[in-house]
Amino acid sequence: MSNNVKEYGGYLPIELPFWNKEYFAGVPEKDIVRLNCGRSAFWYALNDIKPSKLYVPYLNCDNSTDPADALGIPYEYYNLDFDLTPKGIQPMPDEAVIWINYYGNASQEQIDKVRALCSNTNLIIDNCHAFFSEPLDGMYNCYSARKFFGVCDGAYIIKENIPKISLSKSESSSYMHFILASLEKGTNALYPENLENEERLGKEVLEMSELTKKILSSIDYERIKKTRKNNMLCLHSILEKYNEFEVNVQSETHMYYPLLITNDAIRQRIVDRHIYTPTWWRHVPDYFQGNTLETKLSKYMLMIPMDQRYSESDMRDVAKIIIEEYGRC
Repeated sequence: MSNNVKEYGGYLPIELPFWNKEYFAGVPEKDIVRLNCGRSAFWYALNDIKPSKLYVPYLNCDNSTDPADALGIPYEYYNLDFDLTPKGIQPMPDEAVIWINYYGNASQEQIDKVRALCSNTNLIIDNCHAFFSEPLDGMYNCYSARKFFGVCDGAYIIKENIPKISLSKSESSSYMHFILASLEKGTNALYPENLENEERLGKEVLEMSELTKKILSSIDYERIKKTRKNNMLCLHSILEKYNEFEVNVQSETHMYYPLLITNDAIRQRIVDRHIYTPTWWRHVPDYFQGNTLETKLSKYMLMIPMDQRYSESDMRDVAKIIIEEYGRC
């Protein structure tokens, strides 16, 4: 039967509370594009800008330059200053800069510094770690829904009057098994399927799937935002004295609680206690000789889960385990 013909009867699909309200529902349609993944959002921005050169931070995914390669855009890596803003670059008007809101931790002062540095060029803000960050005027603001909510595709790019490109639509219903089954089996049991989905998404630039759009219109964002913030503050109140990273407690956009402990053993110890913390950007130390900022963050930053699945009681249990294992190192 044609998809254009309305069907009546048959079995009932999954029930979703449909409020018709995505988080970015207030953004005019002329300023937003819904895509399948964050990498597609960066491709979309670069395809629109067509810069003569792209500046990319060393502290990034090893495939972060794939969109530039696909478009034939040359790029140059840059180091970070102590406050995680770009260091030592002077971009030209026809160039572009990708800057990451690392861990969703950026302060207004850091954001203002980056805007001033890139006021004469094209700035692409990677908010994939900071879904609840407000889009900045005049910038390409990129977001990943998958890192914050239970969907298997989904990303946004927001900029005033961004040109619309005709894209094929992603299809996600066939790939939802690992998300649905995790409710019964836990996320660790389905982790290989999650990795397969990640690999699938990076192969093609597509429009966001219809299923994901419906799920993202059924989420209580304010509850999630509040829960994450409370969990982050709970962890910080206990772990601050162990943390070598300056956490911005004013931020409401953290993806994880960023806990920096310069110790080679602690990560595996807490993983063994079922606190799963990803190691981002493992390749980064290979670029450098010595203990650069990038190397230190890549090797020792622990991303502690604090999302909407958990309560403050869970966070106290997590903090207790971390302190116990730290004491054994």
